[in-house]
Amino acid sequence: MSRNKIELSAIIISAVVGITGFCFSHSRQPYPLAQIQFCPQTANKKENILTDKNKAKKLKHYDLEKAQKKLDSKYCHQPRYVLAEEWDKYNSYGSIIPYMGSTISLVRIIPKDNPYQIYGNVASVLGLWGISLTLASRVGRLKKTDYQLGEEEKTIEYYNWQQHRRKRDIKQHSNQLYTDTLKDGLTQEDLQQRKELGLTDDENEAIKNQLQLEDYLKARAVKHSEMDKQIASNLLDKHKAEKEIDKLQNKKSSHTNTSQSSDKQLVNSLIEALKSHEDSWLYSIVKNAKPLWLIGSQGSGKTNTAGAIALIRKYCFDAPIYQLIDRHATGENWEVWKLLDATLKAESEEEIGQSLEDATDRWLQRIKEKPSTKQQIIIDEFTNLKKIDSCKEAAMKFFSMHLTDTRKAKEYFIGVNHYFTNESTVEGTFEARKSGTIQLKKFSANGETPLSRVQIVHGLVDENGNELEEVERTLPSWLEANKIYGHFNGIEVGFE
Repeated sequence: MSRNKIELSAIIISAVVGITGFCFSHSRQPYPLAQIQFCPQTANKKENILTDKNKAKKLKHYDLEKAQKKLDSKYCHQPRYVLAEEWDKYNSYGSIIPYMGSTISLVRIIPKDNPYQIYGNVASVLGLWGISLTLASRVGRLKKTDYQLGEEEKTIEYYNWQQHRRKRDIKQHSNQLYTDTLKDGLTQEDLQQRKELGLTDDENEAIKNQLQLEDYLKARAVKHSEMDKQIASNLLDKHKAEKEIDKLQNKKSSHTNTSQSSDKQLVNSLIEALKSHEDSWLYSIVKNAKPLWLIGSQGSGKTNTAGAIALIRKYCFDAPIYQLIDRHATGENWEVWKLLDATLKAESEEEIGQSLEDATDRWLQRIKEKPSTKQQIIIDEFTNLKKIDSCKEAAMKFFSMHLTDTRKAKEYFIGVNHYFTNESTVEGTFEARKSGTIQLKKFSANGETPLSRVQIVHGLVDENGNELEEVERTLPSWLEANKIYGHFNGIEVGFE
């Protein structure tokens, strides 16, 4: 028989012996254990405690029995396990830590559960030794340095394996004795079957983790699939929504362009009608920044004409009505004023007084800011405001300042009054009234029906710069508040 065959036979025989010895020596508790208990004694003592500097106060004694029971329930009744050989060492060196002797005591010694382990270990060692000798005969043919390196690595690995196995077995058995519960949620039958197959607790844990990982991956795949479907659905909905939005925007843009074009046509047609009427004197009044006063007797249509002019300035010159001051704002004049959609309205005496003060303050502020936008203010029945104590001072200041400040503040002003004398306005302002305002007088035949006849009292000039004073003119039939409003709100108006 060749030398190689002899060595192979020796390796096989040694391996069989070693494996048999390992299996025979394998047990859940390969080492004797010592079950101990840790019962610390309470540090409390029955004694008097002195307090304060000069007085000794006797305090209540601590309940030693209650304190000791609390310590026992927390520490003494909890089972603890150490290697029996470690316990022997502790007894040998107990003199080093004498205060522990009264708190740690032995409950029982738990022998290892395989008395034949020593033989199994011997068999394992013999098997390994046999394999080692056989391999040594082959290694002997190698270089001596390589052989020594292999031996060192084998010895270190075997020592580490033994240490790891010993610590793991002690920890597992201690936990089993303490909890006495099944691990990993497995039944006793499952554990027994797995142990018969040779699976360790670590391998059982690995299997459990693998199953949990597979379940997690499956669940995540399903979740991702649902998410992908939802994302695809959302993208489809988004695409549809964007198409609908584009349609609406195009439609809106088209409608806006059409609307803007239509509004521009309405503005142009009205301005053209103003310019075409009697050498465009009415157009000159509408676009003029001077304060405009409409005067005349009752029934001459002053309020209606004021509303019509205000609406033309709103639609054609981008000047919304900001403030309306009238004691009859929601009374007989409401049919006209409601068309203006004024931002602020003042009707009561208190509101009117405050509005007059606010207006003068606003003009000063707008002048400082040099505004780029325009707006309007309308006041009716100014004469009566001078007779109201709560409004008198504010009205006088308002009238004086409106002669100059409204132009600088870019506020179109329209005032309605019966007369325009010192008595009905403010004394000492005649020259300022004449040069700084436009006065347009209206007429009525019977005190109820307005006439088309008007008179330019002063404030306008002709094309040659000559001042027009008490010049007769007429108003077109379409210059009414409801007709101007209807022109810009879908009602066709003939400008003839």
